Amino acid sequence: MNEYPLLLRSTIRLAFAFLLVAALILTRQLLVPLFLSVMLAYLLFPYADWLENHKVPRILTNLIVVLGFLAFLGAIFFAVGALSANFTDDFPKIKEQFEDNLQSILSGITAFTGISSEGIDAFIRDLGETGEYISQLFTATTNTLLSLGLLPVYTFLLLFYRDKFRDFISMLIKDDQEQVVQKIIDQASEVVPKYLKGLVIVCFILVGLNSLGFYLIGIEYALLFGIIAAIFNLIPYLGTILGYGVVLLFVLGTQSPSLAFAVIIQFVIVQFLENNILTPNITGSYVEINPLVIIFSLIGAGLIWGLPGMLIIIPYLGLFKIVCENVEDLKPIGFLLGNRGTERHSITIKSLQRRFGWLEED
Repeated sequence: MNEYPLLLRSTIRLAFAFLLVAALILTRQLLVPLFLSVMLAYLLFPYADWLENHKVPRILTNLIVVLGFLAFLGAIFFAVGALSANFTDDFPKIKEQFEDNLQSILSGITAFTGISSEGIDAFIRDLGETGEYISQLFTATTNTLLSLGLLPVYTFLLLFYRDKFRDFISMLIKDDQEQVVQKIIDQASEVVPKYLKGLVIVCFILVGLNSLGFYLIGIEYALLFGIIAAIFNLIPYLGTILGYGVVLLFVLGTQSPSLAFAVIIQFVIVQFLENNILTPNITGSYVEINPLVIIFSLIGAGLIWGLPGMLIIIPYLGLFKIVCENVEDLKPIGFLLGNRGTERHSITIKSLQRRFGWLEED
């Protein structure tokens, strides 16, 4: 390959990248459930392994963990549905209040800025077109979710055949590389489940923080919106913005601008706590991907696979980083993906303990 001119080599690599992206888009319906199942299998692996070590047959073990996870999801959906019942009953009243508040807000904008009502209407029409695009994105996501009935089946089979996949990889590689590959597999089986478990823990903590904050500032349906905002947080960094954006629109449309300002204040506080305290100390210590790479990857994954892509891209980045850190030629890429080199600027529990003199310097 090196004997070809640089321009030709770069063109071939760029064409390959475009073909790869096109293939991922075209095979979305096939690959999204499989990639989600791999992450779910990693999440459930520690529990399946524990049961198997206690002499439970593998088939029964996999059934227990998969059905248990489905029951857990079912309980969450049932709770959200129960909380949404009153919201649904009040929806006509909420819609009417939203329209009245919207007109008041538009009148205030016209009086304050001098922008004509025609200009505001044109802006709203542009937003409407953007809303149609977003609607199409979520429609595509909904169509993708319809195929997720295979997810439990894939997860069961991935857990059942996990030794077979390991043997398959061993058969593909050379003997002198087997130790490196085994190290990658062992690290992945330890790091990814811990990261996913930490992500769920952060989500539950945020349910409490969000709901308590919304209740204290006087937002209706505080627990429901606390859960919604926390679920969005499964998408790192951008998720909190999206979740609080939903709450902000609801408050602006149905309650008062002062409460909307309080939501913004709470968002700033929760975002600081989540990005600098919770995530770095609960999940960030496992994958250790720097925020610039995370945000860029989230946007790219969202463009290619929509919401499912944004949910699963970070664990796969963690897997790729593990590979890079164990392959000599790829170590610079692993360093670029990680957050090493900026430790002294990070806010963690240990850094706060040192700052206040609660922890002696090493």
